[in-house]
Amino acid sequence: MFFRLSPETVYRRFFRPVREPSARVLEYLVSVDHDQREALVAEVDGEIVGVARYDRLRDRPNEAEVAIVVEDAWQHRGLGHRLMRRLADAAARAGVEAFTAEVLGGNRAAVDLVRSLAPTADVRFAYGEVVVRAPLPPAAA
Repeated sequence: MFFRLSPETVYRRFFRPVREPSARVLEYLVSVDHDQREALVAEVDGEIVGVARYDRLRDRPNEAEVAIVVEDAWQHRGLGHRLMRRLADAAARAGVEAFTAEVLGGNRAAVDLVRSLAPTADVRFAYGEVVVRAPLPPAAA
């Protein structure tokens, strides 16, 4: 999927231009343990078109940093919202109480996504980035 992303989408996800991810970055992105690190993908016709992931914070294991990327052709269709909703459900079942994220200041779609999923999220502007902390609803029984 990476090579089908526009340079702008890559920049919004990685906060810098990346022409080709290193082997180390690829290994990190595909390694999940379903506890400290989780990832969900959206597939269409056998190809991944979106990924939502979380990594628990070492110093606050009840919180996790979240990231999402959706292939350009699938953006603005609700896919990111569905991925994040399912990831939040999985995280809550695993004991995660809040998601955190840093978003580029100009990435309005990401901020709107957070606010649609977590209206009580703390959203602050700091050093050209938007810093978000969104409490998750308790896991369903």
